[in-house]
Amino acid sequence: MKILYIHQYFTTREGNLGTRSFEFAKHFVRKGHDVTVLTGDAYLPPLAGERQGRFTRTGTIDGVRIIAVKHAYSNYMGYFRRVLAFLLFLFHSFWIALFLRRPDLVLATSTPLTVAIVALSLKWLKGVPFVFEVRDLWPEAPIQVGAIRSPWLIGGLRFLERLTYRQAVSVVGLSPGMVEGILQTGTPAQKVAMIPNCSDLDLFLAPADTRVELAQLRRRFGLSDQLVVLHGGAMGIANGLDYVVRAAILLQQWGEQDICFLFAGDGKMKPQLELMCQQHGLTNLIFTGPVPRKEMPLYLSICNLTITSFLPLPIFATNSPNKFFDSLAAGKPVIVNSAGWTKEIVESERIGFYVNPTDPAELAALLQSLKSDKETLAAMGLRARRLAEERFERGKLADQMERVLVAAYEQGRSIDAKGRIYAK
Repeated sequence: MKILYIHQYFTTREGNLGTRSFEFAKHFVRKGHDVTVLTGDAYLPPLAGERQGRFTRTGTIDGVRIIAVKHAYSNYMGYFRRVLAFLLFLFHSFWIALFLRRPDLVLATSTPLTVAIVALSLKWLKGVPFVFEVRDLWPEAPIQVGAIRSPWLIGGLRFLERLTYRQAVSVVGLSPGMVEGILQTGTPAQKVAMIPNCSDLDLFLAPADTRVELAQLRRRFGLSDQLVVLHGGAMGIANGLDYVVRAAILLQQWGEQDICFLFAGDGKMKPQLELMCQQHGLTNLIFTGPVPRKEMPLYLSICNLTITSFLPLPIFATNSPNKFFDSLAAGKPVIVNSAGWTKEIVESERIGFYVNPTDPAELAALLQSLKSDKETLAAMGLRARRLAEERFERGKLADQMERVLVAAYEQGRSIDAKGRIYAK
């Protein structure tokens, strides 16, 4: 098949975002498909055979053709600048897609939800079927966070959400909660699939020759025998990381010197979190700065466990966060504070802990109890890696996605541009 893969934030292991689309695109190429990725260039590394146009960069990465719209985007942007970035990408990607050679199938992945407009346009104008992947439930997530308040905008986005699900041949959610959210819009269950986020087992299997690098990294952050807790990823509003900082404050007030937090990443809330640490004179929380994904295995190797934190909002119980699955791949226990799918996994599989997201003292007390029980953590880590291998291995889930795409292509050939389904 000729697949057009639309993902505004596509990146590789050189970047510091999740690489699900990159890994899936490579997998599809290996299976014999012709894959073109239409993306923004904010997180892209240099491309092989790169050509610069006025509005685009084009080239290839590992056999995947890349068409990248030049547009500025950052997690530090405010609301209006983000909206402008979404609209600019939508405008340019629409015209690029319109004049591309007709693909057999479009795979569009959110967020933002506006990428669906390009997929819808290709269906209506060229009769190209599409699969829509839901990584976050939009617009519900920004509504609950308070990022979107206008009733008109909320109504328009809810209409776009329902229209997208209705017009897609298949809809893929990354967690049971996302699938439930999709179904609540009236989408037929037979067109919805659940393909969770994945664990990169090859990336997070640390080779033996990294001992020198690990020792250097520990010295860089002044680590000795402390219990090290890692947050690896975005520091946005949704992550609610002030909760973790408050736990660090309590531990320091209690005189605890054997527990240290590492925040490896970047995001809009980082300056506020750093200021909060400075105001309380914290010495037990270290900001490492942005870390390329290819280097995250080193950071996971020097920690004892990780934390996956979100604001205490119902929408975040549906999450399927990259950092959670990276921790499993690295064989590290996970602390979660969302009472949803990830809580069920850590408790049923005995690979971590759930803590109340409104009670930092609970997190602080848990860590104090764990610092002298590293045998329990080691056993949890072994179970975490085994779970990653059995249920969340990248190749298995990429195969599952390929089957969804092939089935959608076959079904799409019997669907006209208005969405009517004909019997074969």
